[in-house]
Parts: sequence; C-alpha cells; structure tokens
Amino acid sequence: MSNLSILKRLEDALAACANGRMARAAFVDFLGNSIRALEGVPMSVTHELRQHEYAIETEGYLDEEGFESRQDSVKKNLSDWIRELKRIHGG
Repeated sequence: MSNLSILKRLEDALAACANGRMARAAFVDFLGNSIRALEGVPMSVTHELRQHEYAIETEGYLDEEGFESRQDSVKKNLSDWIRELKRIHGG
C-alpha cells in the first residue's frame, strides 16, 4: 500500500472518529499503525505522532469527565499534520 493510500485512509478514520463512527481508542490504534506503516518517514514523524496520540487521549478523557475539552482543535491540528505528511511523503 502506498504512503498516499495510508494517509487517505487515516484521514477517513479521523473523520469517522470526529463523527462518532469510530471509538477514540480504536482511532488512536489505527493512527499509530498507519504512521508506522509509512515508508521512508523520518523518526521525527514518530515523535510527532506520539504528541498527537497523547493529545487525543488527554482531550478525550477530559471530555468524558465533563471538563472543558479542546477536542475539535486537537483533531484539526492532526488533520493539518496528516495533510502535511501527504504533501511530503505521499509520493
């Protein structure tokens, strides 16, 4: 599977998570597996991935507990990051 295909599937999964069609935990697993499946990606991308995973997990717990959450902002940042990966590594 090409990097572009992987990243497109990741975008679809993010949309499914945002719409409640995919559980947050399932999305985080999918995110990690997808990024590790990319070919020719520097280690810095893995570090960025961990930051996004942490943000999604943390904001999800805050939301579940009734605290103010920035989930929309976190998902937007992740979406922007995926778009940038598509531009750089989608070839």
